[in-house]
Amino acid sequence: MPEGTPQQPAGSTTGVSLNTIFDQFFSSIKGIARILRRRWKLTLSVLLVGIPLLLLVKFLATETPPEYVLGKARRGTLTQTVEAVGTVISEKDLELKFPVSGIVEEVFVDEGSVVIAGQVLAKLRSGSVHASVVSASARLTTALAELKALEEGSRPEDIAIAEAEVENKRAALAYTESKMETAIASLEKAKQKLVLLRDEARINLTGEVTTAGSTAEKQLTIAQTSIGVIDGVFLDVTLENILVQQQPYAYSELESNLMKIRRDVQAASALSYSPKNYREAADALTAARFAVSGTANIVQRSYDFILSLEPLALFSSAKKENLKSTLATEKKNMHSALSDIDAAMQSLHDASAVYDTKIAAEESALITAQGARDQAEADIQTYQTSLRISEAQLNLKKAGTRKSDIDAARGRVQQARGDLLKAQSDEDDTVLKAPIDGTITKVNLKQGEFTPGQFSETGPAMTILGSSPYRLEVYVSEIDIPKVRTSQSGSILLDAFPGTPFALRVSEIDPAATIADGVPKYRIVLDFLKPDEAFKIGMTGDTDIITSVKEDTIFVPARSVVKDEQGEIIVRVPDAKNGSRDIRVVTGMETVDDIEIVSGIAEGQDVIVLIKQ
Repeated sequence: MPEGTPQQPAGSTTGVSLNTIFDQFFSSIKGIARILRRRWKLTLSVLLVGIPLLLLVKFLATETPPEYVLGKARRGTLTQTVEAVGTVISEKDLELKFPVSGIVEEVFVDEGSVVIAGQVLAKLRSGSVHASVVSASARLTTALAELKALEEGSRPEDIAIAEAEVENKRAALAYTESKMETAIASLEKAKQKLVLLRDEARINLTGEVTTAGSTAEKQLTIAQTSIGVIDGVFLDVTLENILVQQQPYAYSELESNLMKIRRDVQAASALSYSPKNYREAADALTAARFAVSGTANIVQRSYDFILSLEPLALFSSAKKENLKSTLATEKKNMHSALSDIDAAMQSLHDASAVYDTKIAAEESALITAQGARDQAEADIQTYQTSLRISEAQLNLKKAGTRKSDIDAARGRVQQARGDLLKAQSDEDDTVLKAPIDGTITKVNLKQGEFTPGQFSETGPAMTILGSSPYRLEVYVSEIDIPKVRTSQSGSILLDAFPGTPFALRVSEIDPAATIADGVPKYRIVLDFLKPDEAFKIGMTGDTDIITSVKEDTIFVPARSVVKDEQGEIIVRVPDAKNGSRDIRVVTGMETVDDIEIVSGIAEGQDVIVLIKQ
């Protein structure tokens, strides 16, 4: 430490430091004050905004304790009900329809008519249905007669008649068998005669057959020669060019026909080679005549071509005349060939005509004999079958009636009786009768109009209101229907009678759901314990059905029972620290407002119904 510096006493270092700090603090405060005096407007703005902001942050950061809406666990009687809207009905308010479609024949009642059960209200035309009843009745009568005959058995007279029928069938069969033998003999004789006649014709007509074949072959050779001549005529290039230029289509057709005739001549030549009988010879002459006739036409056509051409420098008149002369000669040859073929055909025909007639007659006789043989054979089969049937029937009559036959006949009787009942039922369906005593409230039928029957979507034919007690109809959801049982009691407040409850009892529960407003609901019918004469069909009101009652039981408000995160049923109760705690409970019967507590909550205990945060 330098000399002359005063030495501080021990322990005074802290005091000096604090003085220094206070001096510096007050100096800072003075500096801030000077700044605030110079900028008082900014300071005021900061205070006005900052202080409320600090207060708001403090308020939000402070947790508000929850507010509880409490209820109590009470002991008493708990009543469970099912609520629904009920409608007054009368099950004797009926809509009537014909079971079948048809034309209305007659209407016997008007609106307002008082009728009794079974009274006829209207009828449909039923001519065909009545005819079915008559027919079914006749079939039943026949079936009963057949059954009676079977039960009585065969009489001696019936057996005698059956024996006579068997003998008659045997005699007819023997006669038919003898006819069969005669027919077979006639058939064999006709076959032999036809063979001999054909052999005779073949031998006696051998010369004619040979001549016919030779004639056909010879004339076809002449035709081939004429075709060659035509080919030679048109081989001339000058002539061909003239024809192509002047008559192109006709010349092309001529060439096409010429090719066809060549094929016809070749085919006919094949037939004319060594025919074996007069029929083949006739066929050969026919084919030859066709080919020769075609050749003659070609020759004539060629001649006409040459005749139509005018002489030219390269086709002189002399050349034209020469070709005409050549073709004219071929024309004569073709005419001569046709004449020779016709003569040969006539000669062959004359020679074979006698044999053709005889052979045709024998062939006809052969066909007749075959028919007689076939008919006799068919008759034998028919009589054999008929005889077997008659013998079997005779044996049946002698053997007596079997129990199975009687049972079958009884079955047919029952079937016929059923058909009759069905027909009578169909006829009954054409008559509309009153099912109950009552009053007709609506008639939708007119005589002569068509009614579509009960399966149509149209309205009823008639409506009738019966004189029976009114009932109540309600529809409940599928959640509530398991709670409802027959004989349960209830009540309804009808809108038409405000403040007056009417006691009810459940009498019917439909087993199947009905779709109402797009959801399945179940129909329940209740009876009024004390119906009022002022009731009208269609009146409505709120219905309560008492489904269960628990006496001397503990229950809490329904909103106090909840499930925790694990799915356990709990009730929240307040604790001493203004908080809450969960108690697991076992519940029982539930109503709209309350739930029974089997265990977990004591009578009088507070429960939390709602937590307001």
